[in-house]
Amino acid sequence: MPKAILPFRLKRFQQSTATDYNTILGEPGSNAKTNKNLTPTFTHNLSPADTSGAINVCPGAGNCRKTCLHWAGNPAYMKGKQAKRIRQTIAFSRDQNSYLEMLSVAIVRALTKFEGRQIAIRLNTTSDIKWEELSFNLSPDTADFISKKFGVKFFCGRSANLLELFSPFDVVFYDYTKLKRNWQKCRDLNYHLTASFDGHSNTANHKVCADALNNGVNVAAAFNIKRSESLPDTVDLLGLTLPVIDGDVSDSRFDDTTGHLIGLRFKQPRATKYSADDVASFCV
Repeated sequence: MPKAILPFRLKRFQQSTATDYNTILGEPGSNAKTNKNLTPTFTHNLSPADTSGAINVCPGAGNCRKTCLHWAGNPAYMKGKQAKRIRQTIAFSRDQNSYLEMLSVAIVRALTKFEGRQIAIRLNTTSDIKWEELSFNLSPDTADFISKKFGVKFFCGRSANLLELFSPFDVVFYDYTKLKRNWQKCRDLNYHLTASFDGHSNTANHKVCADALNNGVNVAAAFNIKRSESLPDTVDLLGLTLPVIDGDVSDSRFDDTTGHLIGLRFKQPRATKYSADDVASFCV
């Protein structure tokens, strides 16, 4: 079998940005929340909002900025985790096409690790990018590398987005978002979205959430309660009474029935400063 050699252009891109298609996706089991999913789930992390100094990857962020889950977890690992996410964000901002090609290779690698099973991917684990709007060119040499390395064949050339490229495969993409999207387009691309409530003071976010609900898309919201406490059965939000699904049982939002609020218990960030008022502003 011919030897698979990563195209020099992509190899140089990885070297210059200190990124790697082998590690750009978090493996199943590496995220406490997605590890609860029955479907093996891979995560993609960028440095949230404008914390990379290169680009704002969360244009809809508001109250969530100070309490972002990016800062959760063991503070001892935060320095290395943040450095990697900054590198990936800078790489994405520097050469979007090369980054999307590298991400394509990473997704093929993920699929072949669980051949014969469906996998799930969260592209926006700590970002909020409209991936459905990012077209890119899959070069012949990258398509050839994928074929030789993983035995997966793609037609090279222009793809409307990553989601379209992987539509023939058993992969479900899902994310939370604070941006108004073309909900039906994303649904057709097998991209399952859940709108994210940003607190009662963010009126612009209320419009996004209302639009999502009107289009059959669920809304997720954080509750400032202890992990051991139960969520309410229903919540009055945006003029509606919504039944509540416990979103902490798993992160498989693509399995949720519509017309619900996804309740999430507030997770305390341990590597950033925030106040009780910040929490109150963000939670229901």
